[in-house]
Amino acid sequence: MAKTIGTGLSERIVASEVFVDSFRQLERMCAETFLLVSEDPSSQDASGELDVPRLLRFADILSHSELPLHRELAYTVVALLHELVATDMLDSDMAATVSGFTEAIMIELGNFPAIKTLRRRSELELVPPQSKEVTRALKHAIQETSQGDSVFTDAQATIVRSLEGASFFSFSGPTSLGKSFIIKDTLFGLVQKPELENRSIVVLVPTKALITQTVADLREVLAGLPEVHISPHPQLSYFLRKQFSRTVFVFTPERLLSYLPKAPREIDYLFVDEAQKVISEHDTRSPLYYHAINETLRKFATKLIFASPNIDNPEIFLQLFQKSSEGSIAVPERTVSQRRYLVDFVDRKVSHFEQHFGTADNEYPIPPQWSNKFDVVRDLSRSNQSIVYINSARGTVMGACEFADSLPERHDPRLSSLAAFAAENVHEDYYLIRCLKKGVAFHHGRMPQDLRDKIEELFSATDSPLQFVFCTSTLLEGVNLPAKNIFVLSDRHGLKMLTRLDFENLIGRAGRLTYDFSGNVVCIRDKATTWQGTTRELIRGAGTHKAESFLVNPRKGRKKEYTDIERVLTGKPLPKGRSEEARKATEQYASILTLHELYGQSSPLKDYFVDRIDNAKDILKKVSQSIAVPQEILRNAPDIPSGSQDGVWNRMKADPASARLVPADADLTKTSTYHAVLLRLYSEYDWNRQESTAPDSLVPKRKTSMDPITARLRYWANLMRNWTSGKPLSQIIKGSIRYYETNGEITFRDFDSETTYTTETFIRSDPRHINLVIEETLLDIEVGLRFKIMRYLQNHYELARLALGEDEAGMNLASLVEYGTSDVVAIALQDAGLSRGAALKVASDFAGYVQVADDGDLINLKIDELINAVASDAELLDELTELFPRQPIAKEVAD
Repeated sequence: MAKTIGTGLSERIVASEVFVDSFRQLERMCAETFLLVSEDPSSQDASGELDVPRLLRFADILSHSELPLHRELAYTVVALLHELVATDMLDSDMAATVSGFTEAIMIELGNFPAIKTLRRRSELELVPPQSKEVTRALKHAIQETSQGDSVFTDAQATIVRSLEGASFFSFSGPTSLGKSFIIKDTLFGLVQKPELENRSIVVLVPTKALITQTVADLREVLAGLPEVHISPHPQLSYFLRKQFSRTVFVFTPERLLSYLPKAPREIDYLFVDEAQKVISEHDTRSPLYYHAINETLRKFATKLIFASPNIDNPEIFLQLFQKSSEGSIAVPERTVSQRRYLVDFVDRKVSHFEQHFGTADNEYPIPPQWSNKFDVVRDLSRSNQSIVYINSARGTVMGACEFADSLPERHDPRLSSLAAFAAENVHEDYYLIRCLKKGVAFHHGRMPQDLRDKIEELFSATDSPLQFVFCTSTLLEGVNLPAKNIFVLSDRHGLKMLTRLDFENLIGRAGRLTYDFSGNVVCIRDKATTWQGTTRELIRGAGTHKAESFLVNPRKGRKKEYTDIERVLTGKPLPKGRSEEARKATEQYASILTLHELYGQSSPLKDYFVDRIDNAKDILKKVSQSIAVPQEILRNAPDIPSGSQDGVWNRMKADPASARLVPADADLTKTSTYHAVLLRLYSEYDWNRQESTAPDSLVPKRKTSMDPITARLRYWANLMRNWTSGKPLSQIIKGSIRYYETNGEITFRDFDSETTYTTETFIRSDPRHINLVIEETLLDIEVGLRFKIMRYLQNHYELARLALGEDEAGMNLASLVEYGTSDVVAIALQDAGLSRGAALKVASDFAGYVQVADDGDLINLKIDELINAVASDAELLDELTELFPRQPIAKEVAD
């Protein structure tokens, strides 16, 4: 194919020493100004050192190229020049010239968010050439979003055009590309199609935290479509089916599997966001992702869309599910420029890594005013917002506190309001309150979701008083929390080294689209064991990542995963050295493979297993014939070993009278009721093996006596009783504090100790001990109770339901744990989309406006009357009006 004139000229430009030298000089000037290693920038005039007009002409030509590298260079030139403008290193006339060229270049690049940034910053009336106005008008016409209120960038438009009409599609791009924006706009168009009547779309996300964010975003985008309901729960009540003709579900893999058996609406589209999770080797939930998508495709003729960050080969996800790989596209073009640095306290130097020409590192001595990592964060942030990454929840909290102690107090009513909310809903001694007084917050997956939401909302607000957020890998899960600067204080993700994909996804939050032309990534090394070798190379090189999976075209000699699956299927132990994560993933793949054999499904997992394991067909036949538990139960819970499920099923069939987990006359106000349940689960599901070895295990490993295990199960029983009774989180935390006061000691993980665990006398007046209890309680509710224990409870109930019938199966205790209440009205309202707190409030004070059937199905909700009744409660009113903004005419539906 012939080159365009713009491409040909651009190739000559990037090959010329004049451009390369000027570009590198521009990069160095910006780096030295940012790093505080140059003179006072306001006393310098970059116009005398740098040929700015020539650089702008080069950038203008580069913007006309078809090649992503040239277009990225064009953007980077103007982004860096704007950094010089911001530090007064260009005079007013030259600054005006830069702004004029910037608008013309951004029109050519189709980067319309950057034009908004420019116009907000510039006081000048910018009038681009007539030819550019024609280009702008043309792109506005052909790249307008479905909602008609925005214009796609060129890169986004390329994806959207490829996506139109596709049944199976996969795309990837940098974090700053705006993948979520593309998904939301695509959904806006899809839900209005006539064929979506009484059908659904599912958006699959990795975590509950991302469910909340995605639901909120979609409710805002789809607010003008009253026939559409956005739901995070797999139950779809009679009321919701009558009130809304179309549903967009936002699920984790677990919730999708829960929806499929009785799906009241067929799934027409499945959008898989953060698709790299489907094949991640270090995520024990990856097999569940794979299985949930497979089950959806097996049950429905579902169209499948994958979105992933920084992957060269997005077609891998289509190949995984045996779909044509033609419907895929990888877009490398970034919409925000980034600069990367390493502040090395070990070798006492600061490095700036050039991104485009050569591998030269510009090195400088550490400024004398920096004595530790927090000096760097404070000085380089200046007045801009910053995110600080630390790889553990406790490290994040303690880092935020230490940093906040070095700052002056900020007096802002928004900070005070958020601090008051944390005190009321968590605890008055919660460390977050201390941090907020200084304009600092922390953010991690153990925190209450509503508190995380408020932190994100305040951090994203215009003129936010919240300048610093310390966070864990929640950013890697797709939580949208961008900032001008990202400081990376660890080269690990949990206990494992950051991968190329992890790192690029993390730092993609540096630079805010529509706010910044560029962002800064600062990695800080204060230990000799960090940022060396492979992780140091992560900083040096921008780029994408080629995804791999043992399920897609594995190299000929790759057999490890399949021989491990064979060992699980034949009852042999895995080789020494396999991690706990690897063991759990292997057991899940073994269960999934067994299912594929049971219903004769062809899959890459089964095909490669047969190809690489001797006697594979005989092994699968023998295992499948030995399974007694019904297939539909195995399909819902491949993460629970099939042998354990088989044992529970056989005992139920042999002794139906004892199958109920909760006796009909059980007193749910007593801890002993829950303790008896947990003792059964411990025994029947072999928790001594399955739930005693991970860092967040439910029970200690049994050695001789059962006493420590019984005591730990009693702790879980007390937590279950308090949670399912509907107690507010703050009361539950106070109950946990009383428990430790009575116990007299507290044991916690101590990563600075040689023994890992440390036991101390519990002191009620010690804020450190109080916050250890807070963190442990939050973790235990979200991970231990509402994830792990709930999965076992649900599995046991489903087995009992099939073995005995629904009427004899007894209470589904999993439902109480999921919703944090035994009140059927509050559960039904949470299914409709209300938060736990709002649902409990309505159930307690306004139950007369709610009609619930004997089986818990929501039959009617008098919305208008309820909204009038709660008018004095601002938070409850906001939640109700957001959930039901404008009601369509109700339609009759089948019971």
